[in-house]
Amino acid sequence: MQVLNHICGLIDDAIRDHVALSIYRALVEGYIWVLLDGGPSRAYSDSDFKMMEDDFNMLKEFFVADGHGLPRSLVEQEAKSAHHIISLFSLQTETVIQMLMNASEYISLGLDSQHNGRMHLEDAHTLVRILCHKKDREASKFLKSQYQLPMSSEYDDTLSSDSTSRSPLITDLLQRSTSFHWTGNGQGSFKSIKKKLQEATYGIRNMGR
Repeated sequence: MQVLNHICGLIDDAIRDHVALSIYRALVEGYIWVLLDGGPSRAYSDSDFKMMEDDFNMLKEFFVADGHGLPRSLVEQEAKSAHHIISLFSLQTETVIQMLMNASEYISLGLDSQHNGRMHLEDAHTLVRILCHKKDREASKFLKSQYQLPMSSEYDDTLSSDSTSRSPLITDLLQRSTSFHWTGNGQGSFKSIKKKLQEATYGIRNMGR
């Protein structure tokens, strides 16, 4: 945050808001990345959702800057996607699974809800990543049966020392700049999930019938 203050002090007032908005948008995208693509060691329990909201609200308030920064309406508009993803995490697992079944119908029909390079917040690709990052036995069993992913108990030791005790925003966005660089294993994992999503679509559809 000190770096951002320093940058704002160096740039001309005429372009300050434009630069601040660009930085804010990048941080929001990074926050969403942490939530959805943080890897198997980052899973969230029901008790984490309040922390997610608090972290994100803190980021918004920084850019509003007590009325001296970006307009609050603009900050809130740019925050809608992140808030929606947090709300998806707060849903019951069975609800997310049913949404995934419905979204999978589009894939089976050759349709994809990702248009113009932008992610639809309730498409199958997003929902399966929500399930991957829920620290929930029902989600774990579903992913194990449909995508052959590890049960939560197989990486509980990693979870206990990582995600649930730390802020996804503060830890990954503000303190660990290297967190934005995919490892080879991380890239392979999500390519594999995407492939399995296609393969399992037929099975998911039949579960709802």
